[in-house]
Amino acid sequence: METITVSRKETVEVSGQGATKQSAFSDAISKVQKKIMAGSEDVFLQITPLNIEILSAIKETYTEKFLFFFLPRKKVRYAVKVLIHVEITAVSMAKVTFVDIQKDTTKLEKKLKVMDYKGI
Repeated sequence: METITVSRKETVEVSGQGATKQSAFSDAISKVQKKIMAGSEDVFLQITPLNIEILSAIKETYTEKFLFFFLPRKKVRYAVKVLIHVEITAVSMAKVTFVDIQKDTTKLEKKLKVMDYKGI
């Protein structure tokens, strides 16, 4: 019997931003699964991060004012771009063979199903 699970290693580049350092990193990490799943028809069982490399980490500070003059306050915004090395365990859909079964139902059978569903 052939195994249908496969393991492979990939590298994903993601970026995130937020009001705190933690929120910027969590925003970036939350995008990993979506980026890996894009363009793949496999079913992912596990995505394990192996290593994280920081490509850029930026802290932006600016002054926000109401009506351009009033109530100035300092605001901080963090942005990170990271390279995440992951190990993926997935079910390979290319290795799964589906059996095609054709079923023909008559009009009477369809009508009986509809009547049964409606409770008539």
